Amino acid sequence: MLPRYLIADVDDTFTVGGRIHPQVLAAAARAEAAGIELILNTGRPAGFGAALLSYVPSVSAVVVENGGAWLDRRAHRANPTVQDADDCRAEPPAPDSGDLPLQFAVQPPPDLRERLIALRQLTAARLGLPLRPTADSAYRVTDHTAVRTLPAGSAGAALLERMSEIVAEATAGAGHILASSIHIHFMLDGENRRSKARGTAALLAGRGIADPAAELRQWAVSVGDSANDASLFEPDRFALSVGVRNIERYLPELAGLRPRHITRAAEGIGLCELIDDLLRGALPIG
Repeated sequence: MLPRYLIADVDDTFTVGGRIHPQVLAAAARAEAAGIELILNTGRPAGFGAALLSYVPSVSAVVVENGGAWLDRRAHRANPTVQDADDCRAEPPAPDSGDLPLQFAVQPPPDLRERLIALRQLTAARLGLPLRPTADSAYRVTDHTAVRTLPAGSAGAALLERMSEIVAEATAGAGHILASSIHIHFMLDGENRRSKARGTAALLAGRGIADPAAELRQWAVSVGDSANDASLFEPDRFALSVGVRNIERYLPELAGLRPRHITRAAEGIGLCELIDDLLRGALPIG
């Protein structure tokens, strides 16, 4: 039995050495041809998601900013407007046609960027760390990011725990952080904390799926490589959770969570391995 969905992180899971590799694109095309829908789920900004949809046709949707927002080709077909019902186009619209709006878990307030920048600066001062803003921070709409320059293993995990304490204290519990393999994300979500798993469920709900959680538990395979993918590894969230080999250095940051399967290969080549294993039935789901 094949899954309906493959929910994949981007950096160091879909990419190889920071780039999109032809082997990964070929594997994604094989998955699509077999009827597996590829949904990318990334900490990258919304603009990156639109670009990925534009240039990678085998990707059906992209959840961005760790679940804060998403773009979905298939939502257009699942919930057509009256005008769309008379439109006989076989293909969904391109992301830049205006027909694929950015959808939010919670609409961000207008002053969010300034508040998050101030929170990063305060955290950096308290820790005595640089916490330089990332090059893509200017294109974010629901979070703000710093370049990750932390040690690996337990030392890095301890710094992240202290960082979380500072952020929570400074925001009366409204703020939190997530760490990927490349970024540290600052967010002000309040009680409705985002996650990649919640963003994926919200995306499916937007298609009219009555019970997205049950759909993901039965039919979705998740794959990632770092601590901001933790929700992709939560028990009973997905039919199968997978880490690519390079996740091993971040296991101390996962608070005991662990994917059910870890690939032999790292990064995007591990994703290719996963897709091929799924297609030949070597990794049963459920």
